[in-house]
Amino acid sequence: MRKLLLFLLVSIALPALAQNGKKVYADFHGVRYTRQHDGKLGRWEMYANTEKSSTGRKSLCYNADLIDSEGRHEIAAVAYPQVGMQSNLDPDYIEYQILSAKAAKIDGFFIEWGFKPHENDILLREMQKVAAKYDFEIGVNWCDGWLYYDWITKLYPEINTREAKTEYMAKCYQYLVDSVFTGPTAPMVKGMPVFYHFGPGAKVDEYKKVLSLAKLPQGMKQPVALRRWADWGKLENDKYIPVTRSDEMDAWKEVGEIPTAWLPARVRTRDQAHAEWDNYATQDDVIEFMKPFRDSIWHSNNPAYTIKSGFAMPGMDNRGCAGWGRGHFYYIPRNNGETYQSMWKFCMAEKDSLDMMFIASWSDYTEGHEIEPTIENGDRELRTTLKYAAEFKGEQADERGLTLPLMLFRLRKEARFLEKTKMDVSGCHRSLDKAALLISQGRYPVAIGLLSQIENDVKTAKSALTVEMMRLRESDMKIQGKRKSGGYSAEETLSISLPKELVSKLQMNNYVGYLYFEYLDKGNESLFIRSSTLREPKEPFKIVSRIRTDNTGEWKSAKVELYKDNIVNGFNMPTFYLKGNVVVRNLSLGYTIYTVK
Repeated sequence: MRKLLLFLLVSIALPALAQNGKKVYADFHGVRYTRQHDGKLGRWEMYANTEKSSTGRKSLCYNADLIDSEGRHEIAAVAYPQVGMQSNLDPDYIEYQILSAKAAKIDGFFIEWGFKPHENDILLREMQKVAAKYDFEIGVNWCDGWLYYDWITKLYPEINTREAKTEYMAKCYQYLVDSVFTGPTAPMVKGMPVFYHFGPGAKVDEYKKVLSLAKLPQGMKQPVALRRWADWGKLENDKYIPVTRSDEMDAWKEVGEIPTAWLPARVRTRDQAHAEWDNYATQDDVIEFMKPFRDSIWHSNNPAYTIKSGFAMPGMDNRGCAGWGRGHFYYIPRNNGETYQSMWKFCMAEKDSLDMMFIASWSDYTEGHEIEPTIENGDRELRTTLKYAAEFKGEQADERGLTLPLMLFRLRKEARFLEKTKMDVSGCHRSLDKAALLISQGRYPVAIGLLSQIENDVKTAKSALTVEMMRLRESDMKIQGKRKSGGYSAEETLSISLPKELVSKLQMNNYVGYLYFEYLDKGNESLFIRSSTLREPKEPFKIVSRIRTDNTGEWKSAKVELYKDNIVNGFNMPTFYLKGNVVVRNLSLGYTIYTVK
């Protein structure tokens, strides 16, 4: 009886463990920032020349500071996050992503990572902090090409040769051993730490040197590297023919790396039905691309293939970046979720041969293969992931948890807003912490009840607020600058000062504010809007927005959010400064001011 009781206690305490040891991981792309949280935008914005494209599209110009009539930022993506434009370093957003992934039975994120101290390493460490709370794993998709470019040399001028970069890569590998492949958030499959090796940095001989310098803790098994294999293949008689072997991949296998899929090849060239892309693939092409992995890796008895990984992706549409500025537009159709399902089905037919699944990606909005819930696709891809991940692991799928992280996130933001209105919401924060833990543990009915109670408490607290709305036209503000073309030229600094009565209200109360104007989209210029700030470092946080022109010759509307934490609204001094070789007109301000009754 005591043995049975002990077994039941262990079963209750460890609900997150896969019953058969199989794991599911998702690639994580970043870093994306917000002005409110970080004073910058990161991958949410994109400006690039695309004249090399056969599509005729000459440029990309995504001004993520601008907000449209539906309240969406102009992000570099074809789909918009269901949770809105957020910062990857915001703990609330990290929590939302981790709990959403866990609800879909994803065990961890592999963060696209190049070297320390690249900005993605900050993301890695922030992710680990939150993941440790919720029994979630954080690994890396090692893009060591970043290290062998000149990116590292810009930080450390002395690292300017391949030899120096290889020595530094060895230090990075040791860092991963010490900080990522060990500890509570280490990605482990069959008792071995695992990472995805994207490349294309170190050559095989250089990587051998890196491995030879690594010192593993006593008892730690050698980390398993899953090597990106995404050779292009060719089209014959309108059928995609994949590459079945390569000398390069054979060389990487010699150093213990295991060939693993990445985004399927797009060998079909632009046609009338795909006029917006230079190359594309079909759903059938995607499955043909996967067959060499099944035949030569998954079915192989080679003992060197210690971890065999399946692969799935939902589709691709990189109109957010066009090959990261290289001017090449790629497309793989989502087909209303069928492409993603077909890849999972293909892998599940071989599930007995697989140890893990790798998804590309959780969050690459810019290339358009994210599975994080979006306005356009909802949580369709998460439901597909849950269905097949449960089958893969031999567990039950419970869809009740999929919507809860979004509810939790929105309530966290509501509570933080109320806190800034000088309300005591400490009890609400504690309850939200409990709800997050319940979601993480899969105790969805209890979490639903608690979140509903918190929702009612927040609604009651909001009813105690007085709301005042104010709109200022140009005649209500003091604008100093040079007039031009029916508006103002910002070539020489243009400043905006607010009435003293309004400044006093903004200083004393919480508010939501927006700056509205029109700008002449002429040339390829930058218009900066700045303010004084008390936040550190001041240089990024004093930027309210940056807008790039795209030379359409049109007058365009602009709406920019004003964040109270970032902006000093002072007396006898301008609040905003506009600078850039751009003409603006029809300036106005809108504020919603909140006070406690």
